[in-house]
Amino acid sequence: MIHMRTEKKSGGFTLYEMMISITIVGILSGLLFVSLFPLLDRAEFVNTADLFKNTLRQAQWLALTQHRSHRIKSESGNLLLQRKNNANFDTFYKEKVPANILISATRWPSFSAFGFAAGGTITLENEAYSTKVVVSPIGRIRQTEIERK
Repeated sequence: MIHMRTEKKSGGFTLYEMMISITIVGILSGLLFVSLFPLLDRAEFVNTADLFKNTLRQAQWLALTQHRSHRIKSESGNLLLQRKNNANFDTFYKEKVPANILISATRWPSFSAFGFAAGGTITLENEAYSTKVVVSPIGRIRQTEIERK
C-alpha cells in the first residue's frame, strides 16, 4: 500500500491576499464617500432651513401666548430668537448656523403681541443650494423649493 504524504496548510491568509482585500475595501469606501457627500451637504442645508422655519413658528407662538413682541435675527453666525422688553429686544435663544451657509434677509421677520407679523424674506444659500423662508404680513410662514445652483 502506498501512502501519500500531504502537507498541512495553515488556515490563515497570505500577505498578498490581505493587501488585495484591504485595497479593494479602501477603493469601495472612497467611492461610497464621494457619492454620499452631496447627500450630507443637502441634509445639512435642509436642517438649517427647518431650523429657521421652526424658530419663526416658535417666535410667533411665543408672541401670541406671552403677549410680547418676538423676532428672529442672524448675527455672527448665530440664529437669535429675541423678545421685546420695553424698547429693546433681548436675546433668549441662540443657535449656531453652519459656517458654509450664507444668510441674508430683506427684513427680519417679527411678530407682535397681537398676532400681526412684520413680514420678511430670509434667504439661505451655500455653494450648491438656495432657498427662501417667507413670512407674510398675516403671519404665514412658508419655504420656497430648494434649488440646486
